[in-house]
Amino acid sequence: MFNSKFRHNHILAITLSACFLSALVGCASMGRPEGGLYDEDPPVLVSSEPAEGAVNVKKQRITMRFNENIKLDKVNEKLTISPPQSKMPRVSSNAKTLTLELSDSLKANTTYSIDFGDAVQDNNEGNPMESLSLLFSTGEQLDTLMVMGHLLNAKDLEPITGAYVGIYRVVSDTISTDSLFYTKPFERAGKTDVNGFFKILGCAPGSYRLYSLVDGNTNYFYDSNSEDIAFGSDTLLIDENYVPDSAMIVWSFNEGKVKRYLDDCTRPDSLHINVRFATPMPEKPKLAFLLPDSTRMEGDSIVVGDFNITLDTISYWLRDTSLIALDTLKLELTYLFTDTLNQDIWRTELFELEKPVVKEQPKKEKSEKKKIRKRKDKEDEAKVDSLAADTLPKITYMSMKMISANSIDIGAKPKFEMSEPLDSLRPELFHLQIKKDSTWADMPLRLEQDTLHPTRFTLYAEPHFSPGETYQVIVDSAATHNIYGHPIAACNFSFTEKKPEDYAHLRFNISGIDGPAFVELLNASDKPVQTAKVINNQAKFVHVPAGTYYARLIEDVNGNGIFDPGNLSEHRQPERVHYFAAELELRANWSFDQNWNVFETPILKQKLEKVKINKPKKTAEKKSKNEEYLRKRGKIK
Repeated sequence: MFNSKFRHNHILAITLSACFLSALVGCASMGRPEGGLYDEDPPVLVSSEPAEGAVNVKKQRITMRFNENIKLDKVNEKLTISPPQSKMPRVSSNAKTLTLELSDSLKANTTYSIDFGDAVQDNNEGNPMESLSLLFSTGEQLDTLMVMGHLLNAKDLEPITGAYVGIYRVVSDTISTDSLFYTKPFERAGKTDVNGFFKILGCAPGSYRLYSLVDGNTNYFYDSNSEDIAFGSDTLLIDENYVPDSAMIVWSFNEGKVKRYLDDCTRPDSLHINVRFATPMPEKPKLAFLLPDSTRMEGDSIVVGDFNITLDTISYWLRDTSLIALDTLKLELTYLFTDTLNQDIWRTELFELEKPVVKEQPKKEKSEKKKIRKRKDKEDEAKVDSLAADTLPKITYMSMKMISANSIDIGAKPKFEMSEPLDSLRPELFHLQIKKDSTWADMPLRLEQDTLHPTRFTLYAEPHFSPGETYQVIVDSAATHNIYGHPIAACNFSFTEKKPEDYAHLRFNISGIDGPAFVELLNASDKPVQTAKVINNQAKFVHVPAGTYYARLIEDVNGNGIFDPGNLSEHRQPERVHYFAAELELRANWSFDQNWNVFETPILKQKLEKVKINKPKKTAEKKSKNEEYLRKRGKIK
């Protein structure tokens, strides 16, 4: 918020800093092409019209002047005006001046707040003003109270950037503020920055309920099932004694009410049909084909689908040769679709899918020598037994590969993939052997085909694989066929199961919670690699590969073993999540015992910067460059 005292102190601080740096580096000048320190100071607001705190404002044009030339960075994304505007204002900059023209008419006797976030930068180095805002009133009364806090993703404590956090006044016990959230724009709102921090300016005394919205259509209320939301559990009583608390946390979540629709349906080649939906699907679609003679063929018997786990990306293999040969496929696709009443209904669409035309590559002119060599090769081939060449058909084999590592984890199973979907597996033609004293001994096996990926299967040892042992799989010719009748050629694979000493072992001793919970061990990308239930205040991880890990704990209120988001209509908050506030360096053949009080570290400091997605970068980069500049000149160590 702009005021004269702040401006005076800030200008004084900049002046002192400039004097110090001038003495430190001698002739080095800020931002000069020939070298010197980077300019790290943001612009300073010199004046504004209307002024900060002005009353009885009638003009819709706001003008702000700065001490240096400025530029705007994503101002339409970062700008927040309260009360929210139905029409986007016009914002422009020219040299040291910023101009904002409100498109909506000003409301009478209303306090307006305009918050630019960090959209205003100096023109040379792009140093942003951390928070530029202006407060004025169209009446005699200026409301100056404020609400602040942080918005975090409830599932992973990630700061939510660019979300609106707003309030509705509690009018009476008979009118639900939840109903206002569904139908009317926020009364006042702020927008979250890269750290998830928000502030709602210009609040009048009263009782309010707080909500948050990742607003896809920018209408400032919750009208789309796909939007992420949050709500405060308690009513906010805002008066002269109210103290804004930046440590207040609001938990953002998605209720999971998604709009289902078809994104794409294509035929990339003669064998495949690809289908993609916009969101995860609860059921597989249904297919039917209309032949040129009007015959209808149901798809289940003539296609084989390769599905991802959420059933929203599918590649179908055509197994019927009459369909493969058609230049145009008429396909009826029936799938779940969300209608205007937000109900999932079965919808059928007809597609005419053309076979892609394969362009022939231009043939290169052969040299005379190559022509002579080719003719000689043909003469040699003619000398081969013509009967054998005519009577033995050429066999097309499908390929097979091992998609798991050659050194599998303890408890894991080797997985294999074929080049085309499997039609049959003959386990008796697969041979599993274990190496014992330089010889191979047979052992029983079991094969299990993947239900989602028809090209894959898993091999199980009976009763199990053993740590440290070496195995080989010998596959006889024709041990399996694909849906086109092509067999597999004979092949073999070898692998070992790791030893216990190849792993680390970790035990968390949990305190601070009493109910059911589970812990996820995370990699550097914040993705779970192992999960352990908290039993008797302990979570145990065995056979963990050496490396750097992180951890989060989920308070599993309903004991279903997964994170559950909140529900607005039930006023149920999402399940609470806590991060272990340190890296875990696990070494092979070591056991680690780690105490963890989940409330010892404040929530805002639990998730380490290394695993956060949203984090400021530019300031740190410039400071490091200045440090390097001074270090080279012996000014700092």
